[in-house]
Amino acid sequence: MSRRAAWASLLAGTSPARGLVDLGTSTVSSVRAPGAPALSGAVRWVGHRSLQTLALSAGDCRRLGSDFARAGLVEPPPELDDADTFTDALGIRYVWAEGEPGPMDHPLADADLGGVAHHPRPRLPGTVQIPDPLPGQDPPVVVADAPVPGLLEMCFGLRGNWQFLADLTDNWRIANALLDWSLETVAGAYETMLRALPEPPDLVLYGDDYGYQESMFLSEQDFRTFVRPRLRTLFSRIRRLTPAALCFHCCGAVAPILGDLTDLGPELLNLQYDAKGMLVDDVRSAVGRRTILHGFTDLVALGHALLDGAEWSIGVLTRELAVSAPAIAAPVDSIGTAADLAAASRAAAFVHTLWPEDWARVRAAPPDEPAVARMLAAVRDDVLRLPEAELTGALPRLHAVSDRST
Repeated sequence: MSRRAAWASLLAGTSPARGLVDLGTSTVSSVRAPGAPALSGAVRWVGHRSLQTLALSAGDCRRLGSDFARAGLVEPPPELDDADTFTDALGIRYVWAEGEPGPMDHPLADADLGGVAHHPRPRLPGTVQIPDPLPGQDPPVVVADAPVPGLLEMCFGLRGNWQFLADLTDNWRIANALLDWSLETVAGAYETMLRALPEPPDLVLYGDDYGYQESMFLSEQDFRTFVRPRLRTLFSRIRRLTPAALCFHCCGAVAPILGDLTDLGPELLNLQYDAKGMLVDDVRSAVGRRTILHGFTDLVALGHALLDGAEWSIGVLTRELAVSAPAIAAPVDSIGTAADLAAASRAAAFVHTLWPEDWARVRAAPPDEPAVARMLAAVRDDVLRLPEAELTGALPRLHAVSDRST
């Protein structure tokens, strides 16, 4: 079965004859440039200015074992000053420390209503990546990466986390103004990106985070009052532009609003498996069987378990992926190092080597069932005999954006 046929089966609610893997294509599945300096020096383009996720070519995504390829806005990595800081297009100043960007200056921290309304819209990158052709190969499923942060993340960056959360309670006029400004900015960015692509993508990524490891950032009532109506508007505007499926990435302990997220209609949800209340059986029960779980099982952890021969972890992670179906195997978030990327690539090969009947056996048995453990060990041995993925670092295929205004 081809990649695109398997993708169509998954969307139709039928079981594909092969597992699908998304690796290296977006802000939630690619490697961050500082953690892979050699690859970064060759690719020279990132899809997310703050996270610096590399815009890998379709050929290199295929070499990693991905069934998907990236499309979307790209730009060079930001240049850090002597203090390891940089400023993004929204005017938010970040410091890069321990492999992660941290916001330190918020341009609207002290703004009044007029200051919010007159804050300049960001100038979007002038270049878009389109998938490079792979002659003679099964064509990939195309992912349109998120062009800007999501609504709440944008408000946090512009105003500061704690100040914005205080606004929701004490200064709701400012909170609404910030959310309205962010809605127009995010919607405009998606419109610019999607209109710049010469062919419609198969999947569009939207990302926003609503929780910590233990709880949500804001109450359920505040989410439903302030955020959910704007998400409905945003998704409606995106769907008017493209027939593509929508993948909603959301980190944090969001179990209380899983029903709300599902009701917004995304075909795929990318959620944080290790946050409080996010056990796979509970999540699957909450979102139903038609919603595809994307990256719910930690593909990087599975890869390291394969490399280390950790049989118990291999069994647990494989079973979690099996029982989460319908699912796409992917990292749970952007990848920090080249070593983690290589581990995820091993896990991709492992997922592709298992046959549908193997997945059925794993799903029906406990992780330590001897016959299943032997089967998984044999598959692991086959996968480890494969050569390691050799990435070319080829430049992504680029196309100019005619209108970058939001």
